[in-house]
Amino acid sequence: MRLQVKVTGHLVDYFADSETLLPDGATVEEALSGLGIPTDQVGLVSVNGVAVNKSVRGSRLLSDGDSLMVMAPLTGG
Repeated sequence: MRLQVKVTGHLVDYFADSETLLPDGATVEEALSGLGIPTDQVGLVSVNGVAVNKSVRGSRLLSDGDSLMVMAPLTGG
């Protein structure tokens, strides 16, 4: 399946393309791994504009054409 991908912050060092191909039935966690992004570097993840909590990333299935946004953790003060 084909996913549209937007990566922000320093995470573009891991994945800078705008789409990727994954096997059907892939989860958000599998997508992050496939993109080469270390999970400890990930802040917010959303699918089709809806935030995906860290606790369900391993079970949240993706579909062909989904839009995945991966954001680095917010820091500063």
